[in-house]
Amino acid sequence: MSKGFGILAVGAVVLAGCNPESPRTNGEGDLLAAGIPGSVAATALSEQDSTPMVVRRVWGGPDVDLFGGVSPDGRHLTFVDWTTGNLAVRELATGEVRLLTDDGAWEPYENAEGSSVSPDGKRVVYRWYRAGAQPSELRIVGMDGSGRRILYSSGSGYFSPGVWSPDGEQVVTVQSNVDGPVEMLSISVADGSVRTLKRFESNWPDGLGFSPDGRFIVYHYETKKGSPERDIFVLALDGGREMPLVQHPADDFVLGWARDGEHILFASDRTGTVGAWLLPVADGEAVGVPRLVKPDMWRVLPLGFTRDGSFFYGVDMEARDVYVASLDPETGELLAPPASANPTHLAYDYRPAWSPDGRYLAYTSHFGARKRIGTSFTRMVVSIRSVETGETRELVPDLNDFYRCLWWINGHSLLVPGRDRNDRSGLFKIDVQTGEAEPFPAFWDVGAPLLIDPSPDGKKIFYSKERRIAVMDLETGVETLLHADEPASGATLSPDGRHLAFAVRQNDTHRLLVMPATGGEPRELYRYETEKATPYNLAWSRDGASVLYTMRTGDTYQLWRVSVAGGAPQKLDLAMESLQYLRVHPDGRRIAFDAGSGGAEVWVMEKFLPSE
Repeated sequence: MSKGFGILAVGAVVLAGCNPESPRTNGEGDLLAAGIPGSVAATALSEQDSTPMVVRRVWGGPDVDLFGGVSPDGRHLTFVDWTTGNLAVRELATGEVRLLTDDGAWEPYENAEGSSVSPDGKRVVYRWYRAGAQPSELRIVGMDGSGRRILYSSGSGYFSPGVWSPDGEQVVTVQSNVDGPVEMLSISVADGSVRTLKRFESNWPDGLGFSPDGRFIVYHYETKKGSPERDIFVLALDGGREMPLVQHPADDFVLGWARDGEHILFASDRTGTVGAWLLPVADGEAVGVPRLVKPDMWRVLPLGFTRDGSFFYGVDMEARDVYVASLDPETGELLAPPASANPTHLAYDYRPAWSPDGRYLAYTSHFGARKRIGTSFTRMVVSIRSVETGETRELVPDLNDFYRCLWWINGHSLLVPGRDRNDRSGLFKIDVQTGEAEPFPAFWDVGAPLLIDPSPDGKKIFYSKERRIAVMDLETGVETLLHADEPASGATLSPDGRHLAFAVRQNDTHRLLVMPATGGEPRELYRYETEKATPYNLAWSRDGASVLYTMRTGDTYQLWRVSVAGGAPQKLDLAMESLQYLRVHPDGRRIAFDAGSGGAEVWVMEKFLPSE
């Protein structure tokens, strides 16, 4: 999760373009007909409205996290403390932070994720992630840290953070099942009994929210598999019938059910800019047309409504780009400073990979990242850029979802972990011309691995899972664990395929290791005894004589290299914020990586309901 930055600024800010003395629009018909741009004032809900909506920032800084929810009185915000992995609560007025859990850990991974405060403000339900074979859990803890207990546990699939019913007696979650439907479940807070509210054959309902009277649940999902456009639906709890609420060619995303019970707030990009729209509802159905209340909800992530009708939300400000720099392979001198691989590209680009012949640079692109809605990007592609001409084309893999891409040895395909059209996780070979996905059968039971590299002959694929290094023989389908004694990170395969380099950590001791790719005892290249700097992102030089890596201090990543033969590391003249995913060009001089700024802020929107 990205961390925020900025200056704490708690104060009233009238929405840009809003002037209480300026003429009002002529009503909702004109609003819709005009296709209001983002620069137009968004406070005019009606001709009679004379109170400007207020938007103010309530939290900024390096510790901002958006995996949480606001308390009903608006005084507290739950979040994940990513230094420990524990669930925490922040008092917004004073900035005081308290940990609600104490069992977060990074080796092995155990940490809190999404959370929600109960209607009475006394309890928090949160998802607890556990690495390995241990199932994740829904847990409940008091706002004072007492009474921690497991509410629900399942080893059969992924489930979303819970949302409270208005009476505080139920928690509703969505769970995926292996080889089964997606289910919306209601869990009794008193005894943990589970009731299925609805089954979905393929769609994943998200953005769950109860109506204040507890009769309905609102949510959204993709109406067409693999499409970024979503519509909004309501589930009637008295009979389990689903009713469409917002159906539009645009991408529509639930922000929440207003506390007056008469409006649903949702985000939509129907005007070209993501904005917040207010829809009047009664008995779970729309009773009017949506009205634009704020046109510039850039990367909004809802955190909830308070009793007085205020809406809290987060803004993800993270930005990343792919860069290319040049280094002298002999001296390490910086020959050319970092330059964007595609400076005109308005997307979120990351995880670059050079083709085997060095003629192309592939990287993952999230288009629409500048107007991200909630946790979803509008479109995800692989960008393939010609080194010679600078021409870039987009490749859309025939998958529901995918992650980092690497080139296959022939240069005509890409290796991509992801999920196929049946939502089955695996590893796929993607044709760079057609995007057609061919699965590696040996990886069906492995899931989506963290790729290291294929062997030079293409007979094996090296990868890591749960921070253990493994190799898969593609001919026999036999998996071999190469390093499992201690958690490893940043593993990389030497150009000749004979050695692996990686980093391990124990308390404040960080070691850079190298070992045979066939297995065996690792050899230490260098050791750091520090708590403030951490080695990351290893990559071999093309001659196999040294290993490049970054050292992180705060948000800055400094590039270093160390000789495989031994000796002190050399600090190189390249440092950037969040510099990651090093890949060395076949010429041994150019190096590609991604870098960017993190950031998140918490805002509150007030006085936007018609009754106000």
